[in-house]
Amino acid sequence: MSQTDSTKTSGQKVKKQLISPLKEALSQLKKSYKFFIPNEQDVILVHVDLQCHIELLEATSRALKLVPKPNPVDYNPNNYDIYVAKKNGHPKMDFPSYQTNLRLEETGNFVFSLVHVTYQEKNVRKSIRKSTYDLSHYQSPTKPSKSKEINLNILKPETNWLLRFLGCA
Repeated sequence: MSQTDSTKTSGQKVKKQLISPLKEALSQLKKSYKFFIPNEQDVILVHVDLQCHIELLEATSRALKLVPKPNPVDYNPNNYDIYVAKKNGHPKMDFPSYQTNLRLEETGNFVFSLVHVTYQEKNVRKSIRKSTYDLSHYQSPTKPSKSKEINLNILKPETNWLLRFLGCA
């Protein structure tokens, strides 16, 4: 009994001794992140080497500090929303923006696009205006569309019993 107890405690001590330097090494490890910042004419690319445990707000402020001086940019990181970036640097607006209190390692992403809040509001207004004045999908409220009538007459094919059981059909 005493031998197994002593091996457990010594094994745990050895494990702690091995893990603590590993944690220190990982905390000092830096990864390269890309931040795309839209400017008036073009998109600015900023490469930043950061530690994984830094929050997005801090990473954004560091990326904004590295923007070259001739480019007029708002240097307040609170005025930006952080999105996943496409290959061309523009944000993927179909996905929601990241919360600023997330750590970089929690995002699972290395390429970000910063969108200024006023720029985002302009894009939303343009999309609303475009959809409001787009008459290609206009249907008269008094006359039902022919496509709906045709769809009612088409019989549904028999779906798979497994899909119905799972609630997918």
